[in-house]
Parts: sequence; structure tokens; C-alpha cells
Amino acid sequence: MVMNKTIKNAMEELEDWLSDPSELGKKPTKIEYTNAFADEDGINCLVFKYKKNLLGKWLLGIVSESGIFSEMGEYNQKTEIDDAKRILEMLKNYWKEMAKN
Repeated sequence: MVMNKTIKNAMEELEDWLSDPSELGKKPTKIEYTNAFADEDGINCLVFKYKKNLLGKWLLGIVSESGIFSEMGEYNQKTEIDDAKRILEMLKNYWKEMAKN
């Protein structure tokens, strides 16, 4: 798959986020772009799957205009968009709460 600059940059952002000691603590062993969507508010979101280690399960992560996040939950191709939308909603709600304070 040819990777455009947006996807490549988003993948690097997710790797950096995962490398934080309070997250995964290191770059994932493997990471792949899987999908993209825009939600009802027009927020663009890129979906990735990654592995903590070579023999580990694929996990879901997102990079969006509302932030980068992963619950370190298992990646499921059939539900990836719904799973990513749920994480995106959580991020949006977090930022709305932060704006209130």
C-alpha cells in the first residue's frame, strides 16, 4: 500500500504517543493503517492497528483532529469503525469537559 504523507505523519504521532511511559512505554513492534472516516461533526479520524510485541494481538489506535488515543483494546476488522467512533466520542467529550473548566 502506498502511504501518503498524512497517514505517515499520523502513524508517527501514534508511535510517539504509544512510546510515552504512561502508555505503552515503547514504539509498537508493528503498526498498520487500516481505515479513515469523518464523524458527524466533520472530524477526520485515521484508524490503525498495532502490536505491542511480535506475537501479541493486534490492538486499535486512532489519530484524529481531537487527539490520539488507544484503549489498548483488541483490533477487530468488522467493528473497527464503530470502535474508533466510540473512542473519538470519548476524546471529544474529554475536551468539552476541559473547556468547561
